[in-house]
Amino acid sequence: MIKITSKIFPIFILVWILTILNSCIKTKDVTLFQGNFIDSTKNLSKDYDFIIEKNDILEISLLSTNKDANELFRTKFEEGRSVVSYSSGVAAKGGFLVDINGNIEVPYIGKIFVEGKNRQKVTFEIEEKLKDYIQEPIIQINLLNFKITILGEVKLPGTYTIPNEQINIVQALGIAGDLTTYGNRKKIKIIRQLNGMHQEINIDLTKKEAFSSNTYYLKQNDIVYVQPVKAKIQNTNNQIFIPFVSVASLVLTAINLVKLLSQ
Repeated sequence: MIKITSKIFPIFILVWILTILNSCIKTKDVTLFQGNFIDSTKNLSKDYDFIIEKNDILEISLLSTNKDANELFRTKFEEGRSVVSYSSGVAAKGGFLVDINGNIEVPYIGKIFVEGKNRQKVTFEIEEKLKDYIQEPIIQINLLNFKITILGEVKLPGTYTIPNEQINIVQALGIAGDLTTYGNRKKIKIIRQLNGMHQEINIDLTKKEAFSSNTYYLKQNDIVYVQPVKAKIQNTNNQIFIPFVSVASLVLTAINLVKLLSQ
């Protein structure tokens, strides 16, 4: 019995060491933007514009010679003005709410359907309709509740309000405190809602091709999920396994000590 136990012990320790080594994270798996430099003339941010969705809150400002009309639009926003930052997660207040039917209620015009349209198109439509009441109106539209949610292996997970309506995946991970050691840089999942359907998109941040991806810029209400690497799961299992190894080691040491004393 003692001889068998003595032979099993080194094998047991070897398996444990191999498990530890296998759980180590390689440098190439955590280094971002690897590969040759990509000289791309494609400007992804140049043509970027958000698409208006239900429950969006819009700031609509009017510039015209009609001060009373200007005040109607300004008051709608000023009543609920709040200061937000990247990390606040504060919901926007005031503004024009896109209702469940995709409409907003605009002074002078009444209801106007905006869901699924970009800012440029809605701006043009409102300006054209206001020309019946106001001379040379100029409309500016901003999205007040542009928010994204970042989950998984990041240091500061949560929902973030983006004040400038535009953010890319690298900036998003930056405001979430960067990825943890166990974050899988090769499997960043973006969950996006399009036309009532959920779409899943994967980005590999270890490759420079991520910069030229159409999903490099996030859209409002995107969910970013950083998956864990296998090493985290293995290390979690090791934490469970280590106490058993320690107990086994003490038992085997005691058996060997008894063997030596009995000789």
